[in-house]
Formats: sequence, structure tokens, C-alpha cells
Amino acid sequence: HYFIQSNLSAMLSVSSAVPAPDSLAQMLVQALTAQDHALLEEVLHYKKSVTVEKTLSRLPLTHVIPLILAITERVESKPSRGAELTIWLRQLFITHRSYLLSSPDVAGQLQPLYKLIDAQLTNYPKLTKLQGKLELLLQERKSEEEMGAPLSPVSLEEEEEVLESSDDEMSD
Repeated sequence: HYFIQSNLSAMLSVSSAVPAPDSLAQMLVQALTAQDHALLEEVLHYKKSVTVEKTLSRLPLTHVIPLILAITERVESKPSRGAELTIWLRQLFITHRSYLLSSPDVAGQLQPLYKLIDAQLTNYPKLTKLQGKLELLLQERKSEEEMGAPLSPVSLEEEEEVLESSDDEMSD
């Protein structure tokens, strides 16, 4: 019984360990070549910068643009993943910068990434403005609560108006 438990524990600890960079690079190439979305997701799951760096250093140059485009597609479909996938994009640009700079047609191939960045930059000022308004309202409400003054219906109506005006700005 002890022998089975120790072997099971050893197997579980090995399976949860990070694969060697060579293995991850090989998985990445296979996922990109076969367009295996599940396998690509498994590789992109790793976030340690050392693991990402070593994996991308072993990535063949022919797979650099396809990986950038695959990551771009994922961020477009689910923008909340942008932060976690930026680790991969950043390291990809650092590791393969000489290839990207020397390729004459890279700008055309990266149009989807440029469009994604432009879309994010277009929304940024609106989101910043909305965040500022919300912080101001929350601070005002906190100050009123600290002073012991009951919240007046007028202040609640004002908050709703500000939020509605922000919604209108966001839809522009």
C-alpha cells in the first residue's frame, strides 16, 4: 500500500512540474503547426518569465509570426487575458527582435496586432475619465459617511447622472 502511494505521489509531482523548455518549445511548434488550440492553451498557461524566455529562445523563426497572431487572436476574443499573454508577446519580441526587424514583410503580417493595440489605446482615455469620475463619487460618499451626514437622495441622483453620462461617452 505504501509503495503505491509513494509512486502515485511521485507521478503527481512530476505531472505538475514545468516541462523542460525543449519540451515546451516542441509542444508550441506542434500546436502551431497542427493548429491545435488546446495544446497551445496548455503551453500559454505557463507564466514564469524564465520558462517563457527559454521556451521562446528555442522557437524556430518560422513560428514567430504565427505565435504572435495566435496570441493576438486570443486577446481579441477575450481581452481579460491580455495581461497574462503580454508576458509571451513581450518575451517573443525581445527574443526574436533581430528576426522581426530584418523581415521586410513583418509589418503587414502584424496588422491584426496593430489594430488590437489601436483599439485598446482608443478606449483608454474614456476608461481613465470614467475611473476618475467613479473615484471622485466614491471619495465624496466616503467623506459624507465619515462626517455622519446621511446620504441625500440628490447625491444618489447625481451619481446616477454621472454614471449615465459616462455610459454615453463610452458608447461614442
